Amino acid sequence: MLDSFTIRRIQSLMNGYIHEKVPAPLRTMVKLTYVMNNDELILTEERPADERYQWDVLPIARFHWEGEQWKVYAQDESSSWNAVDVIQPCLDFEDLLEQVERDETGIFWR
Repeated sequence: MLDSFTIRRIQSLMNGYIHEKVPAPLRTMVKLTYVMNNDELILTEERPADERYQWDVLPIARFHWEGEQWKVYAQDESSSWNAVDVIQPCLDFEDLLEQVERDETGIFWR
């Protein structure tokens, strides 16, 4: 389980990342959000739904702390989380976030 200092550091990193990723004029059309529980963080994209004042949530990536390192997962067509083999598990959360951002294989940002 992650300690409170690490959790706060990751939350600060994610808040800064989201602020930089989506320009202010576009935030009514798309939002990046995340949910962090214990040893897991799920990054999502939200877009306005057909119903007024509702947002559709699309999972982008799942970061999971396993065996003293972070591992990245992506969802398949059946909404199952699968390990992303091209991204090696790592101690540094920020390094994995950068690899998800670059998305050299087109798994996350479609």
